[in-house]
Amino acid sequence: MMTFFISFFAFVAVMLIILLVYGVWVHFFDRRNQAKKKRLQAIHNAVYSGGQSLSSPQESALETWLRSRFRIFKQLENLVQRAYSPLTAKHLIGIMLALFTVVVVLGLLRSMNPLLLLVLAVAISSTPVLWLSRQANQRREAFIKQLPETIDYISRAMRAGHGLISAIGMVSTEFADPIGHEFKTVFDEISFGIPFKEAIGRLGERIQSYNLNFFVISLTIQHDTGGNLTEVLDGLARTMRERVKLSGKIRTLSSEGRSSALILGSMPFVIAGVLTFLNPDYMSVLWTTPQGQTLIFIGGGFMVVGFFLLNRIIQIKV
Repeated sequence: MMTFFISFFAFVAVMLIILLVYGVWVHFFDRRNQAKKKRLQAIHNAVYSGGQSLSSPQESALETWLRSRFRIFKQLENLVQRAYSPLTAKHLIGIMLALFTVVVVLGLLRSMNPLLLLVLAVAISSTPVLWLSRQANQRREAFIKQLPETIDYISRAMRAGHGLISAIGMVSTEFADPIGHEFKTVFDEISFGIPFKEAIGRLGERIQSYNLNFFVISLTIQHDTGGNLTEVLDGLARTMRERVKLSGKIRTLSSEGRSSALILGSMPFVIAGVLTFLNPDYMSVLWTTPQGQTLIFIGGGFMVVGFFLLNRIIQIKV
């Protein structure tokens, strides 16, 4: 009898562990569940930013206060949304503060130059924002590459007898991310009662691209004045394709400048790493003495200026 009870409880324990693991996987790693949460969060942010009241159990008084008082908090929320990140603005600020605190504490323990320590702490604590900005830019580029085909699809759907809202809903199901997700957000916002002009305008705010702005303006004008939207969309798709081709040519021609910036920017760090590995005592003078720390600060400042100038040279607007 005792053996039976032991076997029974062992079976129940194993089943509970399996159910617990399955629940954790569904909650944190299931793609469909994560996509649903992100769509609901995007709709919540859109409705909230439009001035309507919408309560959320995950909404804290601190987030509400920060959103109403500080514009930078809204910008961080917009950045997180554009990067399609699972983080929130509150988590992002927490990570940045944690990195800043760790760097400052380590620097004080090593008696670093206060000015150099402050610059280093700010630079390291800003890396999450830079990483999210890079993710947002990559997502925007992928969106722009799919946009001409998407506009053609909407034009063909309208010629087949579908309405504009219906065509946007079809795009959300037929196209992959990021086009599908962004148009799904627009379709959901309209379904929840947000005006069309406001919903399509927020799409432009999320992506922040000149090509998409042309599309948003075209739909806004047609919504107000009417007209043959299919012809406008066909011409817009052709123009966007030419702009994308020209941007690709410019990117190819400016690749030498980007390569130079990468090589020149990484060379000091590579040389410093090699010398530190070969002769640690020789390189330790650079960050353990006030003169060496001053040289690091001056060299870092010149590198920042050089990166800025090279970036302005290779950035050609189309």
